[in-house]
Amino acid sequence: MGKICWDFPLLGTGSYNGSNDAGITIFNGSGRMESLAREVCQNSIDARDLTISEDEPVKVRFKLFHLQKDKYTMFEEFEESLKGAYNFWENSSLKTDSIMEFLGRVSDALNKEMIPVLMVSDYNTIGLNGTAFPKDETKISYWDLLVNTEGISKKENQTSAGSFGIGKNAPFAYSGLSTVFYNTLAKDGGRGFQGVTHLVTTQRERQGQMHKTLPTGKYLYLIDDYTGRPIYPEDSCNLALVDEFKRTEVGTDVAIFGFKLEEYNNWQDDITIAILRNFILAIKNGTLEVEVESPTQKYSISKKTLEGLLFEEFKDNEILKWTRQIYETVTKGKMFSVRIAEDNDLSIYVLYGDQYKTALSRFRSTGMLINTKQEGLPRYSVVVIANDVGEMKLSKTLRESEPPQHNEWKAANIVNNKTVKGRAQRYIRKINQAVQKALDEVDDSDVSTEQMDAGIGNYLPGNLELVSESGRDELRKDIKISEIVSNDGRVYSNNQYESAGTSQGDQTGQEGIRTGETKRKRRRRKKKNQVVKPSESDVKGVSKGVGKVKIVAINFSDHRTFYLTQNKYRMHIKSEKKYEKVYIQFYAGRDDNKRDIINIKNIKVVGKPLMAVNGAKAGPVSIESGNNDLYIEFENSEIMAVLPVFTMEVASDEK
Repeated sequence: MGKICWDFPLLGTGSYNGSNDAGITIFNGSGRMESLAREVCQNSIDARDLTISEDEPVKVRFKLFHLQKDKYTMFEEFEESLKGAYNFWENSSLKTDSIMEFLGRVSDALNKEMIPVLMVSDYNTIGLNGTAFPKDETKISYWDLLVNTEGISKKENQTSAGSFGIGKNAPFAYSGLSTVFYNTLAKDGGRGFQGVTHLVTTQRERQGQMHKTLPTGKYLYLIDDYTGRPIYPEDSCNLALVDEFKRTEVGTDVAIFGFKLEEYNNWQDDITIAILRNFILAIKNGTLEVEVESPTQKYSISKKTLEGLLFEEFKDNEILKWTRQIYETVTKGKMFSVRIAEDNDLSIYVLYGDQYKTALSRFRSTGMLINTKQEGLPRYSVVVIANDVGEMKLSKTLRESEPPQHNEWKAANIVNNKTVKGRAQRYIRKINQAVQKALDEVDDSDVSTEQMDAGIGNYLPGNLELVSESGRDELRKDIKISEIVSNDGRVYSNNQYESAGTSQGDQTGQEGIRTGETKRKRRRRKKKNQVVKPSESDVKGVSKGVGKVKIVAINFSDHRTFYLTQNKYRMHIKSEKKYEKVYIQFYAGRDDNKRDIINIKNIKVVGKPLMAVNGAKAGPVSIESGNNDLYIEFENSEIMAVLPVFTMEVASDEK
């Protein structure tokens, strides 16, 4: 006859497990309640019942309650398993401080009369089909996928986010007992209740001897040593009969036992902020509603309450400043419907205003935030949404390019399918081009060079890490970044730079950064200013001097040129000392490694008057010691890889 108990399968010849469970630790340190909000709400959205009205939202409720420990034998049995782990590791040569500290934390969480439980419940979903025993092996059991598998994900809806199957581990990161219970009333009529704990290798008695076990234990109905099933209502488990687990509507409960209340003592605000930040569009569109409830406080997050929460209740919250901007962008901005792979599969919203900070936010069709790229300068706010239309070629491919945390679109995340990876690279590049085009179409008539600030260069991937092999993920229009040669080996375009060379990482004879598979800075040797003879008129950026004057090439410690919009660029120069009478020329790189000089309309050094140029060389300008920002307007409106050359005229007796 079976029984309800904790079951830790025997280890046999398996490997010992310590306290560093990668599937759980990956969700630590991701912000206050951030990973919990993202994973459980996205899972609920994925499980939406498609037969309900489109006007009906998926509903999620976060509720905190407490259980009196001595009323439930489950806790007593859990304590025995914990003692088994202590006894094993205390006498093991493999014992580490981290393992003993982990066991100590679990013991502390268990040593309370009242155990805090944070339960997340969803409604208007299909629940977890497949709780019946014996199982029908010809059908997918979504109960097993959530409760009884690792590294497997197969969602009901095509729009589902999961592909790694580890997001379900996020709740364990918030449990002091490393224990989560699952409860469901499924659309197929099935019910199930079961607990899962992730400890460390422990031991238990079997046939009069102590045997090592696997670290994962399950609280279930154990039929025999090798067979178990979920706990059913007819099993009369007193824990499953707690009022909070008595479901009358279809859906699923995820209960975090031993919730870390001391660590998250303001959890109501934390989870509300995390939901607003990550699901702002799902809430605005009316596809998600969330209630947050504790014994002392309650929040209702819906389409109706959204503005009040953003602009009144949490108006001073710094984390939500970008969320407020996103909301205004999609409600007040200009919308562009774009074709990447299919008609209308991408939506772009653009909002301009001096009160907005430069940012690009990317969203999945479900309304969940992927990421926001930020820049401190004012100007544009952009929101990009990958829509589910037609065969969903774009949205499916982008989901494949996401990491387990679902916080970026990056082709390099696709490692086992070259075809899909190449498609992702192509789509990401086309998205960046579409954003650029949308920005160019926004009315810019009121923006002068004196008001220019960061634009598209700060929206697109902002560092080499976001660029796949040979820069394929970045915006490339008329040039190939890896094939341009600059004076110092550096090329700047769209807020990122590569050195001249081939995509395999070949290096030019110039100093700079190695490109391709390995990108390392070469050690630079500090140089004195190079003296250029005025007669060397073939040296780019140099004109003949007058009288006793030398033309000196300047070596700044760092300089970068960023594309803004249309014919406007921003340059940042970091200088170790002050320079007077600096002249600047710009060249545009070409595919054939040659360069064309660019005519300049005007230039402005921040803090100084606008200087009209209308020629090939700007100057003289003063460059201060430290950081300098310059804004340049060219006659040419194309997107260019801009290569600056700096010279300075000094008296012949200066060194």
